Amino acid sequence: MKYKISKIVLLKTLLLTVGLGFIVILSLRVLNKLNTQRQPDVTAENGQQSIPIRSEIARAASARASQLKSNPDLQQSSLNVRVTAPIQSTMLAKPVTVSVKDFGAIGNGIADDTSAIQKAIDAVDGSGGGILFFPTGIYKVSINPGSLQAITIRPKVILSGSGHHNSIIKLADRQGNYSAILAGEKPKTDLSDFGMYNIAIDGNGTANPVSSESELEGNTKHRYALRIFAGKRIHIAGCRFTSLNNVNAISVNGELLVSDVEIKNNIFELIGGGSVDYDHSTIYSHAKKVRISHNYFSSRDGAGTPGARTAIEIHGDDQIVDNNIIHGFTNGIYVTGFAISSNNQTIAHNIIKEANTGIAIWSYFYKTNTTNPAIGNCTISHNQISLNINDWRKLGGDTSSAGIWLEPRSDAPIENLNILNNQIYFSNFSGNGSGGDNLANGIKLWRYKFPKVVTKNLRILGNTIENSLGGGIYISMPIVGGEISHNTILNPGRSSGSFNDYYRAAIIVDGLFDRVKVNDNSLVDNQTANTMKAGIIWESNCVANCEVKRNSLQVASGDTLQLFRSKSSSNNHNVNFLP
Repeated sequence: MKYKISKIVLLKTLLLTVGLGFIVILSLRVLNKLNTQRQPDVTAENGQQSIPIRSEIARAASARASQLKSNPDLQQSSLNVRVTAPIQSTMLAKPVTVSVKDFGAIGNGIADDTSAIQKAIDAVDGSGGGILFFPTGIYKVSINPGSLQAITIRPKVILSGSGHHNSIIKLADRQGNYSAILAGEKPKTDLSDFGMYNIAIDGNGTANPVSSESELEGNTKHRYALRIFAGKRIHIAGCRFTSLNNVNAISVNGELLVSDVEIKNNIFELIGGGSVDYDHSTIYSHAKKVRISHNYFSSRDGAGTPGARTAIEIHGDDQIVDNNIIHGFTNGIYVTGFAISSNNQTIAHNIIKEANTGIAIWSYFYKTNTTNPAIGNCTISHNQISLNINDWRKLGGDTSSAGIWLEPRSDAPIENLNILNNQIYFSNFSGNGSGGDNLANGIKLWRYKFPKVVTKNLRILGNTIENSLGGGIYISMPIVGGEISHNTILNPGRSSGSFNDYYRAAIIVDGLFDRVKVNDNSLVDNQTANTMKAGIIWESNCVANCEVKRNSLQVASGDTLQLFRSKSSSNNHNVNFLP
């Protein structure tokens, strides 16, 4: 038995020696690669011409190899550094990894680490790219008055931490108005292959409050946590963005310059707060091929928080927003056509809680697009939306809430819009409503400013809407090819506001319709005193081939309500109506 134990010890010692030798050889190879790259030396930011950055990073790698050799504990902790998404193929085949502490960062939350972090980023950049590791610590940074930002990020540089609660970049107190915490050297600097993983950005919002909305207006002082206006293959995953008072936490805003972006598995918390309500979108995307997925958003104080205006706002082609949880924002998600082109947008499986409005659609002409549909091939499906009425009215007054709605001043056409299988619920409503509650609907698509703009191929299918203050579904615009079918609408018309009972129907439709079906909907009022006053109010004029079939109406109170009612007999022309 003693002999066997000795053999095991000997074997472990041999393996450890081989492992250390491999690490040293690998480090020497990295050094050799760095020293043979055909790029001019870039001197360190401290202005000392005698220390080239490649020499700095080589010295850091050498020091790290020596530490690994002499300290087995460091071997294990260093080898556990993980990046949660693959390094892009355009980077080094074996990207160098160095620690920010090798360049003088302290990470104690007291010392200012701005210069050390910048020096490390520039070193990795000068080596052709790689991973800059932030060990556990709080790295305080401050804004450079000349650039109005704290840290200049570079392409092919990955910022990686030991966990978003462990590795924290925190803005210093009283930094005033600024452009960004992390940004490229210039607004349109190409940041292709930039990434952030397992790290936190703390905006220190309570020590950097917004004193007036005007502070954030204009183009230079939006207080971004991360600003990217040019670049491809951008990845932000496993990070935490906390305590932010700004226009955007993450802005990927370059319609023709930004593409292939993934923002996944991040936490955005303590957004907004204070005494000033200002325009804000936590993630602002105006780009192509963007996926915003599995993130968690929460405002500082829940429903009614000033400055927690919108969690996600998207513009552009090929955008996916899925499986996010959004809590306590005025608006959950903005889906916009305010771009040259906004085709192929998918908003699915998101949970939006404690909102004033859930998902807003903006369809506007923009720049060179003056004729084409602003939104095309957009699907909004399987989202769960709950609206907190009273708490948001403490901040914004009696504004109309809606689950899914079209901005009523939208001036551009929409083509192929699918609103499918969403659940919309109105909560925390005292019943003391206003006249504006006639437009507090579960789904509201209404064009009051440009009533002749056409929507083609609209499908509203399989949605469940409960306790809407006005009608469950309200459509007032021209439609060519559409279907409003298989929806369940429960207890609409809950507001006590003074408006016509016409607006308390389950479904209200108005506009010029061509080939539109309203079929197989379940319209239910299970209250002791019903608030629903009609099943379907039809005020549309049909060009041809419209249907209203197989809809059901159930009223628990025993009141007799009309399943189908039209403004005049002329509205029934070309409508095939069957109970």
